[in-house]
Amino acid sequence: MAGLIDAPNVGLVADSFLRIFGAIVLETLALVVWNVGNRSPIQVVRDARRALGKPPALVAGVLAVAVGLIFVAAAAILLLPAVPNPQIFFAPVEIFTLLIALAIEFLIGADLRRIAGGRPRRTP
Repeated sequence: MAGLIDAPNVGLVADSFLRIFGAIVLETLALVVWNVGNRSPIQVVRDARRALGKPPALVAGVLAVAVGLIFVAAAAILLLPAVPNPQIFFAPVEIFTLLIALAIEFLIGADLRRIAGGRPRRTP
């Protein structure tokens, strides 16, 4: 018996942990870009309706959605090899990482937006 932990298993666990951690970070960034912590769904609909009359605001909104979707897609691609049986376990693991990202965005999303240099968005 070489020891309690085999070296190849430690590498596999570390790889899976880092992939899950990276997916959570990427999904948190998507939620920060979408600014879900400061606006209710009704306010999002109102903002979208107001943006229809202002082309620069509409372009900024479409760009924010696209960047957020790229972060979510990258998180899913990063997470896929960490899931043992993707057909069964991928959706629950993805939902779990998204919920963790939502909690992180709730706790530090405003600070991340401030650090990134985005002006604070005020809602009426």
